[in-house]
Amino acid sequence: MKESALLSWIYGHNRELPPQVSLPPGDDMGAVRFPVVADAAASSASGGGGGGVDVLVAVDQLADGVHVDVAGTPLSQVGRKAITRNLSDVAAMAAVPVAAVAAGCLPRDFGQERAEQLFDGLRRAAAAFDCPLVGGDISMWDHPLLLSVTVLARAEAGIAPVRRSGAAADDLICVTGRLGGSLIELHGYTHHLDFEPRLHLARRLAAMCRPTAMIDLSDGLGADLPRVVAAAAGDVRLTAEVELAALPVSEAATVAADRSGRPAWEHAVADGEDYELLFTIDPTLAERHLPSHIEGVPITRIGRLRRAGGDEPAMVLVDEAGQAHPALDLGWEHQGP
Repeated sequence: MKESALLSWIYGHNRELPPQVSLPPGDDMGAVRFPVVADAAASSASGGGGGGVDVLVAVDQLADGVHVDVAGTPLSQVGRKAITRNLSDVAAMAAVPVAAVAAGCLPRDFGQERAEQLFDGLRRAAAAFDCPLVGGDISMWDHPLLLSVTVLARAEAGIAPVRRSGAAADDLICVTGRLGGSLIELHGYTHHLDFEPRLHLARRLAAMCRPTAMIDLSDGLGADLPRVVAAAAGDVRLTAEVELAALPVSEAATVAADRSGRPAWEHAVADGEDYELLFTIDPTLAERHLPSHIEGVPITRIGRLRRAGGDEPAMVLVDEAGQAHPALDLGWEHQGP
């Protein structure tokens, strides 16, 4: 079983959802519309329901041995990552976090002191990003640590959530920050644990030059960019052309390449857990309004979308000689038997 195949099956049932689901599965967050009635008598007199407000929702799990090595990681950082990986989804929608709840399955021998360190990390991280931890659940079991965090968010005033769909032929493909080597510790910093979710950056970007589509890079460019291509609206099949020479390769990816013997660009494309933003944007809008940096974070144009020819894959990598190579099986994918 592949994660992508299961998700496609789930998305195929979106049409069965009730009308209050304003954003169904398929984006970084879902949304439900809540009716808002300021005054019951006035609402009855007007014959209306008073409109509504969309509440955005995202949930992510953090499993020991999959997303983090609990034995080798301070528990405060484990708790922090459980929060920030969810907040990266909020950033991908250019939304504002409101609150979070967390559920934890703790090993039976975890102990009170370690549990307090873990949940203190959760609480502090949530508070630091104005997303207070307001509740949750705890249970014990005979398995490794498993945390599940759900985040509630709202749209910024005047900025509708940015979806994965909406990309079109000729749009530029851009990323924030630098990619690859997220597991490598350098100078006391390990990206997959210490990253800052791009919350403010995303909202500034959406206000200055709204992307046509956006997603956070949790599974790697090689896995997440094809998702944007697949979600693109319209009947025209697209291919994403990524220029290898343009990739913003991190220092950690270079170190990872020295250790693995694989090229640094491959780490930038495939390692995953970058938690940067990948977005597409109209080239004219980009030329007029897209800066090279936002809040000190580099914004890099790495390629372009075009109409697909024949059976071309969703993503190709263009080398320095101008040759295009299919980008297949790059990036993280949960798989089972």
